Amino acid sequence: MSQNKTVFLTGATGNIGSAVAEALLNHGYRVLALCRSSASAQQAAAAGCLPVNGNMAEPEIWSAYLEQVDAVIHTACGFEESMAAEDRCFVQAIASHAKMRKTPLIALYTNGCWTYGNHEQVITEQAERRSIEAFQWMNDNGTWLAAQPNVDLRIVTPANVIRAEEQYVPPIMLMELERNGQPTVPTSLSLTWSLVERQNLAELYRLVLEKGAPGEEYIGVGDPAVSVETLAQSLAAGPILTHADEQWRAIYGDWTEGYGLKQVFSSQKAEATLGWIPKRIYTDREAFA
Repeated sequence: MSQNKTVFLTGATGNIGSAVAEALLNHGYRVLALCRSSASAQQAAAAGCLPVNGNMAEPEIWSAYLEQVDAVIHTACGFEESMAAEDRCFVQAIASHAKMRKTPLIALYTNGCWTYGNHEQVITEQAERRSIEAFQWMNDNGTWLAAQPNVDLRIVTPANVIRAEEQYVPPIMLMELERNGQPTVPTSLSLTWSLVERQNLAELYRLVLEKGAPGEEYIGVGDPAVSVETLAQSLAAGPILTHADEQWRAIYGDWTEGYGLKQVFSSQKAEATLGWIPKRIYTDREAFA
């Protein structure tokens, strides 16, 4: 896809979506940002997007805007109980629109790394999906959308997303540091997480939009296996509280089960077919330590 195209983006002020919006705008795209509040609309406009008022469960408000776009990128994801139904409403709306188009609607759907569940081997796009219950809806809705006519579906599956503003650790670790006064991890210190830096991830979205193949999935990971001990030690010196998985679930919700999964991801496909270059925040640092 060439520049000067229009993209309809959900989650444009979120952790992933704001980076995707920036990457698209920097490459000449026009970005219509779905915003469910005046505050997010102002933030999107300040970033250079064109705000579209409404939320995912109200397609009657925003679906007409799809007539202007060349592609849809769906990054919005919350942790409310209503998220599965809202997501299904959104994918149904874009599938309904696609039926009326002369050419297929390119749709980038974001899947979560936790939809793969536990794996002993390195996880690629061909691995079996064993999703935790809290995010099975991602698998279900993505599979449903893939079967709809005139939809050019491409799936992006990020590892755990990190950013400089949060000291390159998943935000729950900062939340726990504030709550406990010491670093906390869900199981043992030998647990590892696959990580991807959000701006680097945003470049993957752009490449999938421009070079991705219909029906294909692309995993995005920069650091495949960083120990939670390394992450915890980067936040504060001193003892690390371990085996806090039940506490996390009680405080934050069942979705935190994902942090205890045994997972190591590979982005070889995205690197080989799209030319994506992963940013290795921890791997390169440790290699030259």
